[in-house]
Amino acid sequence: MKLSKEQRQYLERAWETYAPNLGDAEGWLAARGLDLEFAASRGLGVVRDPLPGHENAQGYLAIPYLTRTGPVNFNFRCIQDHNCKEIPHHSKYRKRKGSPTNLYGVLSVAQADDWIVVTEGEIDALTWQQAGVPALAVPGAENWKEHWANLLEDFSRVYLAEDGDDAGKDLWIAMSEHIDQSNTMVVRMRMPDGEDSNSMYLKHGKEYLLGRIKR
Repeated sequence: MKLSKEQRQYLERAWETYAPNLGDAEGWLAARGLDLEFAASRGLGVVRDPLPGHENAQGYLAIPYLTRTGPVNFNFRCIQDHNCKEIPHHSKYRKRKGSPTNLYGVLSVAQADDWIVVTEGEIDALTWQQAGVPALAVPGAENWKEHWANLLEDFSRVYLAEDGDDAGKDLWIAMSEHIDQSNTMVVRMRMPDGEDSNSMYLKHGKEYLLGRIKR
């Protein structure tokens, strides 16, 4: 979906408003092994004064979907120290009503050679990127879009850093059905049960992630 001039201006304003507040999330990021300076380089911020339409993301981590022309979308992640599932009418992730579904991290495409990593969420993609690996994210395994295969078929190998759960398996199946594997090899890198890229990075460091690629 092509954004209007007004939509682009709105997203630019949101980015400019939320990015300076990233220090509010320093502890949360550190607990996930993400450096504040690195997160700032990816445009992350925190919602203090929400723009219209972002009111339900007050206090959330603001994750911009950046392209060469600026942000095209946002996702918001709760950074409070609680179990989001146990709180009524509360969500770990929030988006503005009517927002499209985009691939996260598309700037990595220009940085990649002939292979790239795909994860199931933005935090996992950021983890790989901080380790020096070009990575994209599908924002939730159930949100895969068939036309994204067109972008990924430019690579000889696509490494799917699959979460160790049923949703991860579903994403693997969807990608395998839509990507022409006569041109592009989809390499399955399933994490141990109950784990994801970020949790394994915290336990074993970036050497674990890089080792999965070399393997």
